[in-house]
Amino acid sequence: MLARILSWQAHPFWLIPVVLVMSMSRGLTMSPRIQVYKAIACRSLSKTDVLNDIASLAGECSTDPDVQAKAARIQASVVTTMSVLSAISTGFWSRLGDTHGRKPILVSFLLGALLMESVFVLVMRPDSIFGRHAEQLILVGPVVEGFVGGLSTFNGVFHAYISDCTRHGSRSTIFSTVQGMVFVGLAIGPWLGGLFFPPKGYNDGFFYGSIGLISATILYVIFICPESRQPQRVPVVQERGDLASKPSPVITIGKLLKNFATALLLPISMFTPRRSFDNPSKRNWNMTFVGLGLFLYLVSTGVYSAKYLYAQHVYDWTTAELGYYMSTLWITRAFNLLVFLPIILSYLKPKSMRGSGVTPTASEISAELSFDRRLAQISLAVDGFADSMVALAGNRSQPIFVLLSCLSSFTSGGNPALHSLGAICLHACGFSSDVGALFGAMGVLSAIAHVVSPYIYALTYGSTVAHFPEAIFVLASCLLFSVVILLSGISTDTKDIVVNDPRSLEENNPNAPEYSYGALASEDDDDIPQSPRL
Repeated sequence: MLARILSWQAHPFWLIPVVLVMSMSRGLTMSPRIQVYKAIACRSLSKTDVLNDIASLAGECSTDPDVQAKAARIQASVVTTMSVLSAISTGFWSRLGDTHGRKPILVSFLLGALLMESVFVLVMRPDSIFGRHAEQLILVGPVVEGFVGGLSTFNGVFHAYISDCTRHGSRSTIFSTVQGMVFVGLAIGPWLGGLFFPPKGYNDGFFYGSIGLISATILYVIFICPESRQPQRVPVVQERGDLASKPSPVITIGKLLKNFATALLLPISMFTPRRSFDNPSKRNWNMTFVGLGLFLYLVSTGVYSAKYLYAQHVYDWTTAELGYYMSTLWITRAFNLLVFLPIILSYLKPKSMRGSGVTPTASEISAELSFDRRLAQISLAVDGFADSMVALAGNRSQPIFVLLSCLSSFTSGGNPALHSLGAICLHACGFSSDVGALFGAMGVLSAIAHVVSPYIYALTYGSTVAHFPEAIFVLASCLLFSVVILLSGISTDTKDIVVNDPRSLEENNPNAPEYSYGALASEDDDDIPQSPRL
């Protein structure tokens, strides 16, 4: 409201408070959530019929391998439930954002996240119906958050918001900066919780703090953050009064099912092979390789949730110690994305010698595509190497485990590089105006991957925790090395690149000619204008 009254313009900087505070909220409750899963598992495996305090019960049996396996299955159920619903709803919310603006979608997601945190508080109350049926009713939160799209919709919306405010081309620096703020927030969250709440045991204050942060973010989005895409007016079709002209219930249900299938499958079609404009018989497989690579990478990230259970089981860490470990990983990721990676990009990223309003040539697009591909491959290869070293080192030393975990976190440039690679591949295919739909499709892939990933890692960890708990790291490294191989199939040949008409940029991205994201850009990057005053 204030943005409209004061005529504030949309810019990626407006999203930084949203991303930062939401990440702080997640970081604040990430370790306590593990405690909740273990507490529920302890009580479900307890032989007593007395309604015990499940928080105190968790301390008595949390090291039991059966409890570890049960907690992993509960965690997988929560993540999978939300991911299945997110996979179904993300396409709908992404298209709704294109027609009704980005802010309503952000608010819907934040309300779902608010309810999710509330459910974690309720299931830890032994005298409530949620506490008596904690293993079943803990799924209420992910059901609601899944219907509003979950994190996949949130990621798609803020990537689309940035796309509304920036020009086409390699967006590695942009996405790295925003992704870096995600990890800054995740790093602050556990330390913030450690300052105000007890270092050992469970405390509701973690979740109440998260609820307060989310509530403040909702108010910020509604009243302060400007809209990046103005709602489109949909023509109203007047209904005739003739009852005979109204469709039957069977036809109506058929249309709803068709819309449901379209919402789920249409976004994924972004990654199908595309025919060449010059040679229709030839297909360009770049988007397919990007989609498969991104999917396998997202599946591999499921190792992080299992890694936290592994650390508590093998090294007997408390909630506070696990929180500090998580925070250390997030700090490493933030440093990589906000300091180290931008410095590397400023020196190695291909620089255009042409003006900012000029369409890049095929050779310039090829150079940017090749750069993003190499950046993603190097990041993911080092990540896979770190996981394989954890598997080889075993549980011999906590410092080695933390050091290798930090090395894995230091390769966090893979995610923004894959997103940027997808955008530049789409631009090279001649469909740069569909970049918003691309990020929605990536959100759907993320949701589907998080359906598959929890059960894969829960099954692996639950089956091997008693004998070889490091098996989860072997699985993650195999997936990451597979992605590196897939990305090698992306073609950077200039003959396969289509140079778009520059008018498509102005029609689909009206803010881009005036606003460009200049954060962490090199001083000699003359084609990036100064950021406007907010």
